[in-house]
Amino acid sequence: MAISRRNLVRSLGAGALGAGALTACGEGGMRRGRGRGRPRPTTTAPTAEALEEPDTPLLIGSIGASYGRSAPFEKAIAIAVREAVIDVNHQYGKVFGHDLQLAERHVMAAPGEDLSSVIAGFADAGVTAVITSIDEDALVAAIPAFVEAGIAIIDVFSSGMSVRAPEVQSSGMLVRISPNDRATAARYAEAAWSGSGDGTPGTVAFLSENTSQGQSLRHELEQILSPQGGRIVTEHLYTPGEFGDVAAVATTVLETPPALVVLNGGAEAGPFLAALHTANLDEGGRPVLQIPAELSPNATVSYLDSELPVECLTSAHGYEPGGELLDAHVNMMLNVNPDLLRTGYAYSQQAYDAVMLAALAAMHGLSVQGTDIAASIPSVLTGSEACEDFGSCRLILRDALSAGGRATVTFTGRTGPLELGSDADPRIGDLRIYAWSEANELLHENTTSYELPG
Repeated sequence: MAISRRNLVRSLGAGALGAGALTACGEGGMRRGRGRGRPRPTTTAPTAEALEEPDTPLLIGSIGASYGRSAPFEKAIAIAVREAVIDVNHQYGKVFGHDLQLAERHVMAAPGEDLSSVIAGFADAGVTAVITSIDEDALVAAIPAFVEAGIAIIDVFSSGMSVRAPEVQSSGMLVRISPNDRATAARYAEAAWSGSGDGTPGTVAFLSENTSQGQSLRHELEQILSPQGGRIVTEHLYTPGEFGDVAAVATTVLETPPALVVLNGGAEAGPFLAALHTANLDEGGRPVLQIPAELSPNATVSYLDSELPVECLTSAHGYEPGGELLDAHVNMMLNVNPDLLRTGYAYSQQAYDAVMLAALAAMHGLSVQGTDIAASIPSVLTGSEACEDFGSCRLILRDALSAGGRATVTFTGRTGPLELGSDADPRIGDLRIYAWSEANELLHENTTSYELPG
């Protein structure tokens, strides 16, 4: 009888870690040249001391949140992590001959939760890498405990630059694999200067939740606009969930028509754009001004059933981080939760690839230690031999090891091409761009890429 993925999740090695400690699981833009900046092929010569894999299982953990910006993506991220572990163990040949083990996922329920005891529990169980999908404040607060425990952090969600502030001493233990606010601001600035709207090129109306991430994006946008004579002409920062009077804000925006409206929040973007659309109509019901808008991933949803006026979103675009959604990925997700057909798959590609990166980094460094995993992740994205899944990358690494040498790989997973910069944030990556029909239905328009200076 076939074994379901759900049963596999329940059956994988919990006993290795003690009952209750771990649950064993099997889980716009700027164009670039794809090969730019990648090292030339290298192979490390054999040393006098034989190279060998450690006879130690790799244990990873994960932390998500059921509140705030990451809440809409929590289910998809959790599923992708579990399914990736299943694939490593039952499709791709395990890690160092052992099942990859996954600790029970911790989900933050409210802002300000102290994660120190959770991290200590991970460390006591032997976890050496944790995949996070939490907000900037929570991540910054948790980093000292992760560093002290020697646990590598692979974050799939945060984008704010507060996480990379000089006072945040991550000691090289934090890698992020979704575009940061610097990359997003560069794309928004390009749109503001494009001249596609009727406002003065380089001018922006910035509407955002008043969070660390919102402040970060505003700062990065100003840093790019100001030197070229651009500026934020209207600003509306609001408490999450409390946008205020959409009609009043729309009137304020139209007083100084911008080249671009940036909406850095959630589904409240729809009602605001409806109000802006209505306020912008002449007596004959025709738009007076063309004002493009850019929406964040949280607002990139279908408004088909929201009873908004027709055509109120036709000048807007949204995005999700990552490349084209593969059928294999979509089917994997829907087999676990069919509701994702309605809610989407944002950040699930990154969550799936984070598991693969942790496993590949361990194999690349011949170590399950967190410091070695964190140090090896950039390397497995920019090596000499290309591979698109853990199994083929694993084979390259093991074949070289069997021959007494070392190989390097360029892993291109479900997220698409990815390369990290010197700050261990993505420098090169892909984005899915979305638009809306006249009936306010979400439409995938294209996939583009971004590239930050090296």
